[in-house]
Amino acid sequence: MMPLAGVVGLAVLAGAGPAPAEGVGFPAVPINCAIRPLQVVELAAPFAGVVHKVFVRPGQQVEAGAPIVEFDDDLMKAGYAAAVARTKLTAALEATKRQQEALTRKVDRLRAGVEKRVVSQADLEAAELELALAEGAVGREKDLLRLAAIEAEQAKIMLDKALIRSPVAGQIGEDLIDMGEAPTQKPIAVIYVNQPLRVEAFVPTAGLSAFLARERFEIVVNGNFADLVSVTLDYVSQVADLSSNSQSVYFILDAPEMIPGYQCVFPPLGG
Repeated sequence: MMPLAGVVGLAVLAGAGPAPAEGVGFPAVPINCAIRPLQVVELAAPFAGVVHKVFVRPGQQVEAGAPIVEFDDDLMKAGYAAAVARTKLTAALEATKRQQEALTRKVDRLRAGVEKRVVSQADLEAAELELALAEGAVGREKDLLRLAAIEAEQAKIMLDKALIRSPVAGQIGEDLIDMGEAPTQKPIAVIYVNQPLRVEAFVPTAGLSAFLARERFEIVVNGNFADLVSVTLDYVSQVADLSSNSQSVYFILDAPEMIPGYQCVFPPLGG
């Protein structure tokens, strides 16, 4: 985020002079603004499937980690059980190991026989080839077991993902998937993070530097001029809206009693 001083400095450089005060070179007018959620999270499905259970309802406040929906996981449970079973199929490995051990002893005997000139070199080489093949078979069986362990871990991850939890604390929106539905392109749920809130001010480009030069930022909510509400500058949009000749400035509003959609305005200084 660009510091406030840096943002003001850029605006001042554009005018080649000090930032004008509101009402001096720029009309003192109220600045319209909108109160929005700080964040809108569209919760996506990690895989295709049918929703078995929905734990929340629209409008409900949830904490981070709270269960939202659960997918039908019967097939995933069966796949996980099969993957775990494959990790325990060690009979083939044990058989190849025994064959390797037997061939190792045979090669040792043949080598001794070659030294004593009672066994041909060809017999020894044939036995050494058999041993090499047996060692390769042991390696393949070990690789298959390692692959089975990886597949079991993947199946466990997929099974765990059948229960979808909220990544943030917020409020469940109206567009919530129902039991028995399968998500396609739409999200499972939309979660609105409303604490704190975000305030977007629509500042005329010509008055941006003057607006940012304020010592404090306060808004009028729903026309209540008797009770100004303080907000904290967050950042300034780096792109102006050419159609309205304005630039958005974003603030943080810490007000648990307020909700998104309230009307607001920044009153002019001295207004």
